[in-house]
Amino acid sequence: MFYNEILSKMLKEETNPVNKMYLHEINIKWGKISKAIAESNGSNKEVVEMLNAFRKAISNNKYKFNKLNSKGFIEKSPIFSVNYLNDLASIIIKRQEISEHTGIFWGYGKFNMNYVFTPNSFNSLQEDLKFEQSESPEVIFLGQKIDLHYRVTGKRNFEKHMSVLPLIVFHTFKTLGHNDMLYLNHLAYLSKNAFSKSRTIMLTEKLEKDFVPDISSTNIDHVCILTKGNDNKISTDAVDELEELINSILIENHTIPKNIQDTNILTRRR
Repeated sequence: MFYNEILSKMLKEETNPVNKMYLHEINIKWGKISKAIAESNGSNKEVVEMLNAFRKAISNNKYKFNKLNSKGFIEKSPIFSVNYLNDLASIIIKRQEISEHTGIFWGYGKFNMNYVFTPNSFNSLQEDLKFEQSESPEVIFLGQKIDLHYRVTGKRNFEKHMSVLPLIVFHTFKTLGHNDMLYLNHLAYLSKNAFSKSRTIMLTEKLEKDFVPDISSTNIDHVCILTKGNDNKISTDAVDELEELINSILIENHTIPKNIQDTNILTRRR
């Protein structure tokens, strides 16, 4: 689990005894989440309840950095990150049949793009065709590993390269705002440049005040807002909608765009 990796790393590196104690407390709380996931039997209700309890616990002021005694964690500490949303996405992905397919990748990584043949000259094509590909920035994504084999017609030996195609790319936020959209649109462009059928999902707890994302002219496919109302709790309905969306993407049964007031999923018109 992604959040567990953060905790493990911080526990190893933390030298402040009070902060170390706090990390052990948080680790115990997160362990309950892991147990709930293991016992959820495909239902999102208990997982969401535990996530909300954890979000409330981690917001305790005692965990926030105190300048007077130098205890606690700064606002940008990984401990306050939304990696638990990556874990939420992971729960849903691992329920899918595709997770058992040969060559499937899930996690943080880089997909391949910009595939080109670059011989030194036309005369060198026969002996040195040269294939090159670049890598994306590191993102969390569902990908398909493929082996590319090629040869000049008439030659015996094949050249072999391994590439990873991005199927569904996730970007997670506590609060998604207008200033995030330009860079996210660029990342979504990169994934479609690598694989035209790739889908990009923005997964956020909430939107900036008065911000309604317009993704109609972007490369971003979906925005999923996980909280409803003013209680700032992740909604089981929203997570169910997210799972339904992922299911529909995987079977190419694309969702029909809906009004953002009626659903937590905003979908780009195609």
